[in-house]
Amino acid sequence: MKGQRNIIFALMFALLVALFSIANIQNVEVNYIVGYFETPLVIVILGSVTLGALIVFLVGGWKFVKMRNYTKKLQLEMEQLRASSVLHEEIATTIQNVTNQNDNSKPLS
Repeated sequence: MKGQRNIIFALMFALLVALFSIANIQNVEVNYIVGYFETPLVIVILGSVTLGALIVFLVGGWKFVKMRNYTKKLQLEMEQLRASSVLHEEIATTIQNVTNQNDNSKPLS
């Protein structure tokens, strides 16, 4: 349900940006440090939104990959601890069995 809500929100935002862009079709001068150029404002608006979305996607993707790697690391550590715990339990059981066998083999005094 949350995914559907996000898609609806994204579509509404895209529609809002498209309407805003279409309403601003006049040419504007875009100044950079090294120069300038003239282009329709709709291109500037859509380019800015696209660049912002790309930046958010890349940062979110980077954090997702980082979190996935951390999760894999924790799962591996958990498996190692479980294996270690099983090994300790087996050793304790073996020691207990050997102790019980030695107690049973001693003659009663």
